[in-house]
Amino acid sequence: MQSAYDLVVVGGAIAGASTAFLLKRQNPSLRVLIIEKTEQFDRKVGESTSEVGACFLTRVLNLSNHLGQEQITKSGLRMWFYRDSQDCYTRCAEIGPKHQTRLPAFQLDRSKLDEVVLKKAQDVGCELWRPAKVMDLELGGEGNNRIEVRVRDEARTVSARWVIDATGRNALIARTLKLFRPLDTHPINSIWARFRQTTDLDGPEIWESAPGFAEPCWAMRQWATNHLMGYGWWGWLIPLKGGDCSVGLVYDNRIFELPPGPNLGARLKSHLMTHPMGKKALCDAQWIEKDVHALSNLAYYSTQTIGDGWALVGDAAGFLDPLYSQGFDFISYTCFAVFEMLSDRFAGKDISKARDDYNDSYQKQFHTWFESIYKDKYYYLGDAELMTVAFYMDIGAYFIGPVGQAYSNHPHRYSALPYSGPIGQLFGRVMRCYNARLAAIAKRRIAAGTYGLQNLDARLFLPGFVPGPRSFPYMLTGIRKWLAVECKNRFSRSRSDVLPGIGQATPLAPS
Repeated sequence: MQSAYDLVVVGGAIAGASTAFLLKRQNPSLRVLIIEKTEQFDRKVGESTSEVGACFLTRVLNLSNHLGQEQITKSGLRMWFYRDSQDCYTRCAEIGPKHQTRLPAFQLDRSKLDEVVLKKAQDVGCELWRPAKVMDLELGGEGNNRIEVRVRDEARTVSARWVIDATGRNALIARTLKLFRPLDTHPINSIWARFRQTTDLDGPEIWESAPGFAEPCWAMRQWATNHLMGYGWWGWLIPLKGGDCSVGLVYDNRIFELPPGPNLGARLKSHLMTHPMGKKALCDAQWIEKDVHALSNLAYYSTQTIGDGWALVGDAAGFLDPLYSQGFDFISYTCFAVFEMLSDRFAGKDISKARDDYNDSYQKQFHTWFESIYKDKYYYLGDAELMTVAFYMDIGAYFIGPVGQAYSNHPHRYSALPYSGPIGQLFGRVMRCYNARLAAIAKRRIAAGTYGLQNLDARLFLPGFVPGPRSFPYMLTGIRKWLAVECKNRFSRSRSDVLPGIGQATPLAPS
């Protein structure tokens, strides 16, 4: 069987289905084929959105009805810090919103969401082959791409004017063209699973046993993305519709080694229960068998994201770090940018300059985002004082720039890549500076035995960030706190001996 298509999308989850849907909806005459390898989607990581990704889901894909009925509205990001495993969970230092967030964000069952978006693409006329596996891919330039596909037991060959790679970290095209690069300077690994019977952080047992802990927080802690913070690692607790909870761990393998155990699920639970809040949340919980996963070398990128007759969207173009739940942001930017460029190309316009500009912009924003926010961050993740500075600065800059852009009237608000233009590069330089300094101070504190001194009995309840320049006061607060930390660091004494607990689950208490 041989067929010719204007566009073939490899990968039918949200990145591929969104791009196919947008192009087909705008130009119904296009012949669009989606090739999806699974018979049905499973639950995958990337279950929490930030504000830019949620904006794309609600204002571009118009999924508000599904999100409201079938998913959970996210109650912000909340971070928990500790000093010793024996501390009571009520003493853990906390950073999070005082009340519900001002902009929508969601906790997602990805198996449901991916099916809904794929159905939207089919409803506007996209053809779907499923389950189908790409057996061979020949990229011969626009109009000369050839794909061999096995659909169940049938072999098919198609030609495509354009091919879009939405295969996630499988990165079919990037690996085929030898463009795939691991981000060696950010060596992070992850383990995750779904658990049942986790503790309700807003339940009656909490209110009855610790009213002084429950009363001051007006937001629902249970529906937040709860992060358990440690030296060299952090864990997540993300509630899912129906009662299951996504539980995971991300760690920098330069400074942390996961303790051994009988299996991955046991190792994950055992380690997260060294954190007092993890112990409270998971004490009676059990992981779901055959739903425990692990990945190494999470961070990677492609040196080129669009070429002659092909383009990469979503995780196929690269992935940085799940700490701030910005995977959907990258899906939004790449899908909409490719949609705009291919819309022009199918209309007969020359996109060679736009293609070159986009390749350059993507590399700038990817590496600036990494160096400004994530490089060496795992050295200070477990110190509440240092992460408070970073939280104000990171989230303030995010709302001033990317979130402000998404909710503006900018004609390319979903496709203009942040941190790639002159203003973005300026912000990037400032962010690189404070991120590097906080990492250096953390190393000094570890050596001095003063790491995490403010990790107990502290609550930072924030009123909620807003898009655009109105978040500048948060940046200024962060700068003041940064300067205070620098002064404290300048006059502190360091010791030459390194604490023997470095790389273990819990930083040692100061001597």
